[in-house]
Amino acid sequence: MMRTYNVILLFIAACIGGVIFFFACKYTYESKLSELKKKAEVAFGEAINQELINRNLKGDISLNFNLATVTDDVSSIVYWEDESGRHEYLLDIEKSTLNITDDTNVRLLHSVAFKKKPLQPDSLNVRWRTQLELSTIVLRSALCISLTSTDGGVKLQNTYQSEWCNSSNIVFTRYIGYACEIEVKGYLYYSIWSMIYKEILLYLSLYLILGYGFYKSFIALRRKIHSFHCKEIVEIINEVPVEVIKEVPVEIHVIEEVQKVSTTPIRSYKLGEHIIFYADRNVVMVNGIEKKNQAQACLLLELFLNASNNDYILKDNIIIDTLWSDGSGNDKRMHKAVGRLRSFINGIDPSLNILRKVGAYQLIISENSSFESNS
Repeated sequence: MMRTYNVILLFIAACIGGVIFFFACKYTYESKLSELKKKAEVAFGEAINQELINRNLKGDISLNFNLATVTDDVSSIVYWEDESGRHEYLLDIEKSTLNITDDTNVRLLHSVAFKKKPLQPDSLNVRWRTQLELSTIVLRSALCISLTSTDGGVKLQNTYQSEWCNSSNIVFTRYIGYACEIEVKGYLYYSIWSMIYKEILLYLSLYLILGYGFYKSFIALRRKIHSFHCKEIVEIINEVPVEVIKEVPVEIHVIEEVQKVSTTPIRSYKLGEHIIFYADRNVVMVNGIEKKNQAQACLLLELFLNASNNDYILKDNIIIDTLWSDGSGNDKRMHKAVGRLRSFINGIDPSLNILRKVGAYQLIISENSSFESNS
């Protein structure tokens, strides 16, 4: 039963530790991923700035921008002119909030510069990777660029050998240009292990150490409570008013020998002068007067008497298994049964007593008492 209880307790400790381990890893991963995405966006912004600096802008630019009656649900139209003529774009409000800059002048420069010389995913990715390394991010990167023309057509370009890109490792989506006509998606090749492998090893070590410590501490606490409970029961039993007699040391033979009494019935024990215990009748005869007792108490007394070869010492488990063969016995019931027997025999003869030993009980009979049995 104890082993089953320990297994259940260990299972509960493992489950609780596992849940804590999971949420700790989850929180750490999400925090690191959020930080990674922020650094990746900042690095991409620096790459765009370098790309813009390398462009030589010439010619005059005129701009018409009407946002009358613009709401979150309505898009407006942007008109702008250069040497190639007048251009018209629909302004998507949702895309505008994801633009790489809030400065309208910079947006216009992006539209002009990247219209003349469109962004190339591979070259821009090289610049981005350089900025990532400056931010201590050493991961494979890739870009996907979509360009929306004035007639609504979309041209899509990807970084070379970017087959690994998917929605699970996208780190940002940003728009470039006054009309947000350029969409850029950035990808980083990362995994949970590459992101938090140090934290996983640390949390796993703490999980094992703390889980085992919790298990051992709970076992120790349970044993202490059980020991305190048993001590309390013994103190309650010892409160039964009995006359204290001098205990005979273990070295002295309590009973030198057990003699057969031929004149008494079978399973009868002569405990002293004028004191005979009839086990089969659950009766103790004192000076010719019968003193009847419960069958359980008499069975327990007979168990003690039959343990003469062991100085009348009975282990706790022997008492419990004999008195409660159906398995319903426990320490509390055993202590009460011994207490009742102690009160009974001490009332008959003060020289008779039962003392508590470590994990056992011992029947004590004074040196002046004689003991004979016939079985």
